[in-house]
Amino acid sequence: MKKYLIFTIITAIALFANSCNNVEKKKDANNSNNEGTVTDEIAIINVADFENQAGNYVGKKIQLEGIVDHICKHGGQRLFLVTEESDARVNITPDEEIAAFNSELEGDKIVLVGIVEEQRIDEDYLREWEEEIKAGSDMSDDKGEGLHLGGKVEKGGEGTDIAEEMEKINNLRETLKESGKDHLSFYSILCTSYKIIEDQPENNE
Repeated sequence: MKKYLIFTIITAIALFANSCNNVEKKKDANNSNNEGTVTDEIAIINVADFENQAGNYVGKKIQLEGIVDHICKHGGQRLFLVTEESDARVNITPDEEIAAFNSELEGDKIVLVGIVEEQRIDEDYLREWEEEIKAGSDMSDDKGEGLHLGGKVEKGGEGTDIAEEMEKINNLRETLKESGKDHLSFYSILCTSYKIIEDQPENNE
């Protein structure tokens, strides 16, 4: 009788331990799944709020929806996204898969997913830019169309007016000084995918 009782107790303890182990495994599996979900989340940002929120998403994917206001003529290497609700403009560049934006996108409403990028302008950058101008360096490899609101700061290309380039530098230097910071941040998006939003027909019923 005693042996039977001891055997019963040992069996119960073993079953309890095994049950606890299974619960822990389930918890670990659930935690693993939850972590994957968080990692894969893409924040949805409004164009109007992009400039204020971009600093929190550098290197991360976000989703934006807006109207294609302009596509740069340098091989479709940049477009600007706007909305009717604000004056904000967001600079978008294509990744290697997209390669270039079709000019026919101008005026279309699109939703896109991309990675937030930050360009930092400090005194060293401005000084180097200034030295290139004074040395008469050929900056034709740069794809810029100047300083765009809501876009990256890029040096002018071939045939750039030196006076205009110096004005950009001086303006940026003054803005940097007024900011009280050691650098200025300009945000843009490296687009990984996009789709055109078709206008929905009105329901007259």
